[in-house]
This record gives sequence, structure tokens and C-alpha cells, in this order.
Amino acid sequence: MQKRILIIEDEPDIATIVTYRLEATGYQSDTASNGKIALDFIQAQKYNLVFLDYQLPDMRAQDIALKIRASEMNHNIPIILATASIDDIAIKAKECLCVDFLTKPFEPETLLEMALKHSR
Repeated sequence: MQKRILIIEDEPDIATIVTYRLEATGYQSDTASNGKIALDFIQAQKYNLVFLDYQLPDMRAQDIALKIRASEMNHNIPIILATASIDDIAIKAKECLCVDFLTKPFEPETLLEMALKHSR
């Protein structure tokens, strides 16, 4: 069975690149451009990993992560945080209950390595 990843990213170029690279490697993916869409996906589908952008237009990453942790199907899913700011990124990742983090811009291969490491 293919592993499924939820990509929560509001920048279309980044979302497209991440989706393309993950799907080319055999992952299935869904993309949400904001928190509301992401939470709709979380309620409807089981995921092996979440890629979460720190800056979204409608919700804080911490709130999305807490709602993911409260969901029945995805409460223990690994979350990778992505942010353009390197300031306090480890603290931000911990606040968002994330297993790992990336700073933008990042190499798609780095994300693939993290996906292999953390997806179940």
C-alpha cells in the first residue's frame, strides 16, 4: 500500500514541487492551501505524514497541529514543519508537536529523506 502524505502549504510553487517529488517517489499526496482545507482532509483520510507550513493565511500552525493530534484517525501522525524563518525554528517545531523541521528554501531531496525517515 502506498504511503499518503498531507501537504499543507499556501505557496503554490512550493506545493507543486513537493507534490511532484513525493509522487515521483511513489507517495500519494493531498495538498491543502490553508488550515480549514487541511483539517477537512484530516477528518476524511488517514495519513502517514504531514508536511506543515508554519505561516498559513487562516490558522496558526500550532492550532492545526493540535487539531491533528485531537483527530481520531491521525492523532499520532508525524508532522514536519517548514518555515522561511530560522529564528527559533526548533522551538516552533516543538510547539507544533513536530518530529522534524525544514527551513525554506529547501532541497526536495531533504524532504524525501525526512519522509522516508518519519512516514509509517
